Amino acid sequence: MEIPPYEESKDVIQRKLDQTTMILQNINAYFLLIDKDFIVCDTNYYSLNKLPAPEVGMTQKVGDLLHCRNAAEAGECGMHQQCKLCGIRAAIGRAFHKKESFQKVNASMNLLNDEEDKVIPCDVSVSGAYVVIDGEDHMVLTVYDVTELQNVQRLLNIERKNSISAERLKSTFIANISHEVRTPLNAIVGFSGLIATASDEEEKKMYMDIISENNERLLRLINDIFDLSQIEAGTLNFEYSEFDANDLLRELEGMFKVKLFNNPSVDLICEDSVQPIIMYSERQRIIQVMANLIHNAIKFTKSGEIRFSCRMEGTDEVHFYVSDTGIGIPKEEQQEIFSSFKKLDREVPGTGLGLTLSQTIIQNLGGRTGLESEVNKGSTFWFVVPLIMNREYN
Repeated sequence: MEIPPYEESKDVIQRKLDQTTMILQNINAYFLLIDKDFIVCDTNYYSLNKLPAPEVGMTQKVGDLLHCRNAAEAGECGMHQQCKLCGIRAAIGRAFHKKESFQKVNASMNLLNDEEDKVIPCDVSVSGAYVVIDGEDHMVLTVYDVTELQNVQRLLNIERKNSISAERLKSTFIANISHEVRTPLNAIVGFSGLIATASDEEEKKMYMDIISENNERLLRLINDIFDLSQIEAGTLNFEYSEFDANDLLRELEGMFKVKLFNNPSVDLICEDSVQPIIMYSERQRIIQVMANLIHNAIKFTKSGEIRFSCRMEGTDEVHFYVSDTGIGIPKEEQQEIFSSFKKLDREVPGTGLGLTLSQTIIQNLGGRTGLESEVNKGSTFWFVVPLIMNREYN
């Protein structure tokens, strides 16, 4: 036996709606009593928003009342092409058809403000209670604005993903660093012991060269880690001064000529400018970035040349670059090459922190980085920084 739908008189429903209105006022929720044609028979919308009630006899549908953008464009709720895809209309239609209630239908809506000149994105949760009033089907809709709740949820999801990424990054960091620290330390400890037993001076010199090389590698690694962590914590000091970029290039040339002394198959070419390029920036940090780029070029260039220089870019920027004839970088890897721990060749020593650190330093100097590369033909890494450091970054 089919149970007839619960029916109440209009006066009883009105009294209940009046009582419910006071409750909903305090939780910032709308109720809408609607009929099967989606016409709003009663609502707390106007009192909740402190707006004057419409004139007697004036009818509005749900979308018209809520200032739905599609309803405004089509002239009436339900007439727009997109209304067929509206999840709220579909849920209300099914509930009327089945003569049942529904709960918590979530939807994202594009609403217009009262002046209808601005679109407001809004997330809502809608529940509907099916009732029969004086023999006619009606629905009491409860509409909650959950925009802030959804925004908080989105932020929490982003934080959760960032937390997972940070955890993975930490694991990758530990895996890379443990290997990169252990390798030079083992060499330093091992060859330090061999020096004591070596009788030949040439053998001792060879051991000393190996120890010196690994000392430098370990120091560079530790400095990169400290600098990167300090930049991310906002505690790394940047000391600005005036200098000629050409002097900086010549200093780099002196540093790296020594390193390539025993490798005649690679030429180091410094192309300093004829005209002075007087900058006001962080000299030591620019040297650090250029040294990172030249050091990488040496690691991946077995023969040919490594060329570095700078030039004016426009009137207020300086373009630095390091170009090599090394192995090059595949196009699909060029977008990730500045990511932490990204290594082109796992057989070559290094953590992959150098380019990440370099990019971070340049960004802190108000500049930008980039590269051009072709496999087996070489790479050019470049960065551009302001000629005169902007006080915004200083």
